Amino acid sequence: MKVALVIPSFYPATVYGGSIFASYYLTKEAAHQGLDIRVLTTNANGKKRLKIVSNKFVDLDGFKVKYFHEQFIKYFSFRLLFGLWKDIKSTDILHLQAIFSYPTPIALLLAFFFNKKVLLSSRGSLSKYSFQKGSLMKKIWLNLLIKPFVKKVYWHATSTKEKSEIKMLFPNAKVYLISDGTYVEKMKHIKKENYIAALGRLHPVKGYDLLIESFVKIHNQYPELHLKIAGKDDGCKVALEELVQNHGLTSKVSFIGSVSGEDKELFLRKAKCLVMPSHTENFGIVAVEAMAQGTPVIASKNTPWEIIEERKAGFWSENNPIDLQKSIERLLEMKIGEYEKNAHSLAKEYDWRHIAKLYQQVLENIYNE
Repeated sequence: MKVALVIPSFYPATVYGGSIFASYYLTKEAAHQGLDIRVLTTNANGKKRLKIVSNKFVDLDGFKVKYFHEQFIKYFSFRLLFGLWKDIKSTDILHLQAIFSYPTPIALLLAFFFNKKVLLSSRGSLSKYSFQKGSLMKKIWLNLLIKPFVKKVYWHATSTKEKSEIKMLFPNAKVYLISDGTYVEKMKHIKKENYIAALGRLHPVKGYDLLIESFVKIHNQYPELHLKIAGKDDGCKVALEELVQNHGLTSKVSFIGSVSGEDKELFLRKAKCLVMPSHTENFGIVAVEAMAQGTPVIASKNTPWEIIEERKAGFWSENNPIDLQKSIERLLEMKIGEYEKNAHSLAKEYDWRHIAKLYQQVLENIYNE
């Protein structure tokens, strides 16, 4: 069974955030477990191009990737348009990631022409929040470029929340649930430091303004507590810094920029908790990454993390400053040793080694239908 992953951008295009890492780790682990998979993508990396060999397959951690050169960054690749058909023709199953990106309708048309089976990942693009901007164009895109092929498409959702979003638009969709994950090792005990953490790009969708407003109230009861927000600026750092300054908390709230590797692990491991006040998340990989370090999580009810409260690994909160404040203070007042152990135990269920096996099972089911 030969699988081709068609995706607009791929590792090391890390400017696009968590979804790039999720696609990379899943592909790498599946390849290590024996899946014959190749990646067809572009050399786009935000406003720049990757400095990498393009238009031919290159080896990457046990599998092959072809980075088609984009003549117009983020908008179009003629090499992909005219070269994709050869690779699709020789594959058995296509896994397409991203809905509102030009490689997807091109690949869907070729899959229809060559009678190939398709697994399509929406990656959060069908959430209600995503339709708040450009909704008319997105509806036109769906009707003209996606719906004509849906009868031959199997869908991939990373959570039950995302599955319901797919079903709202495509009631007859056959949806497979495959979560994102992380690598979970033995729990490393460490003395917690006096800060709460947030991790993710500084974008309005992440709801950090709500977290800062809640921290204003928390600071009155816990004056020595700090808030550390890690992530690259994606358009709202200045506004967030002004909000912090207006509340007189510049010595207590810090924006530490992007963190990765061991630095990210330590950042999460030393925190008293991770707070994820997002307006929407199809999955929210940072929740798993924090729990893998034995750190409880407070996630908004706009994320699919109800299970953290069920398993006593954190709290699932309404997404407003008052309720976030109550959840954070509740956790701070507790002896959280049990919650730390529960968080680590829950994270094990999202280990990439397990997720990759499920991924292969889904592909085999599709192939054999």
